[in-house]
Amino acid sequence: MRVLLLATVIVSLFLMVPPVAGASEQEVRLDVAELRGGAVPRVHVAASPRTRSAAFYARTADGLVQPIYFNGRLTVDGAGPVLQIPAGEEKLIRIGGTPGLFVAARSGLRQDREAMFVLLAESLPAVLTETRPISADVFFRQLAAVARGHLGALHILPYTIAAAGLAPEVSRQGEAVEFEIAFDGLALEAVFTVADILTVEGDGPLAPVVINLPEAGGGIGFSYSSPASGAEFRERLGKIVEGAGLPGARIVDHGDTTHLTVIFPKP
Repeated sequence: MRVLLLATVIVSLFLMVPPVAGASEQEVRLDVAELRGGAVPRVHVAASPRTRSAAFYARTADGLVQPIYFNGRLTVDGAGPVLQIPAGEEKLIRIGGTPGLFVAARSGLRQDREAMFVLLAESLPAVLTETRPISADVFFRQLAAVARGHLGALHILPYTIAAAGLAPEVSRQGEAVEFEIAFDGLALEAVFTVADILTVEGDGPLAPVVINLPEAGGGIGFSYSSPASGAEFRERLGKIVEGAGLPGARIVDHGDTTHLTVIFPKP
């Protein structure tokens, strides 16, 4: 009987389909999203069969966006924010290099929630090599102007930086509900703005938000996790949409509180 049981277990192991390595991982992610004052974020870019370009930007707590420059042979122009990601290789990219974050002074009195913007596409134009901090609104307008027609996605990677002596807050990943948000009739930069406000100024877990760049005439949307109830999240989303300068937009839930569509009436 014991021999038969052992044989059954061995056969079962051979019949099991092995999990695909990295299947549940994000294509672009931070290795640690809860940082202390002296930490520097590190970004993982998963392997792909295609060579791609990746542009890196930091979105600070004051609402400014600043390019992250890299010096070395992997950059497109030798010293810009756009890296070439070779086909078939996973990349671990260290951001910064000095203690503390490289783009904003810390008061030492609080914890800041910020984000990395990573635009990953098959090719990126040189216009993304902005040299100075700009507002998020201006950045999203510029990004929308150059992103159309490029096969890729904008990855928003939120993180927190705790001030000296302050322990990072623990994210509430286990309590969150995933919402699927689609957009109809909104400009691409408006979608970026809504995602930015939800991710950086929201109370959800420190999980990446991915916005796939739409093809001509294609739809656009993203997933977002929040600890709020369906009704609470819909109300908050409505306030964000209105605050983003879209007072005529309405939100449809299709009878399911976790699947929402933001509709902006066409002129």
